[in-house]
Amino acid sequence: MDPRGLRLFLEPLARWKSSDMMEVGPGLGVITRYASLIASRIVAVELDPILALHLRESMPDNVIVVRGDGLDHVQSTSLSLLYSNTPYNISSPLVAVIARNNNITYSILGVQLELARRMLARPGSEDYGRLTLLVNRYFHVRLVGVIPRRSYYPEPEVSGAVVELSRRRVWVDGDEQFEDLTRCLFTGRNRRAVKMASKCLGVGEEKLSWLGERRVRDLSLEDVERLLATT
Repeated sequence: MDPRGLRLFLEPLARWKSSDMMEVGPGLGVITRYASLIASRIVAVELDPILALHLRESMPDNVIVVRGDGLDHVQSTSLSLLYSNTPYNISSPLVAVIARNNNITYSILGVQLELARRMLARPGSEDYGRLTLLVNRYFHVRLVGVIPRRSYYPEPEVSGAVVELSRRRVWVDGDEQFEDLTRCLFTGRNRRAVKMASKCLGVGEEKLSWLGERRVRDLSLEDVERLLATT
């Protein structure tokens, strides 16, 4: 990763100087080494045993390297700050796990540019969907910057982006219903919302007339939360 890409992670983290942080998927430790100059302590969770061994031998004393599944550790951590140049195959699951752990109040994530667009999408747009609703229900989301493909070695097939998630709402028991509803609704994202909501909620269409002629893809977060209140 080139210096500009590093700055997209480090400048937001610098606001939390001398805090404890968790890093998911440190890899070779490029970000880790610089972040260790900011953080009081870093818990770096790495799945690959060879990389984990390398990190233990090469990182400063305030970096605690844990070999394990990052998603499992994020689910149980008591740390409030998290950053990750996220392995692309776990980007969406990682966001979902962060949403469930109320201890985590602030995250800096490197994700695919496409995923960042989905997080920031507006109702009715092509990128708008379940992830958009999940992220915006629990977080204030901000695009920190874009990382072109050429900034990485080896060069991936897609560009990346760095996003900031600041918690706006805590997860409470029963919030699984929100996920269940959006999962059901977006199986028919281009269908009339009243039809899909009636099917997903098991209520008559007459109770949902306020949806009008809108399509599922047009529903705002407030609309979905209003639908939840009808159950």
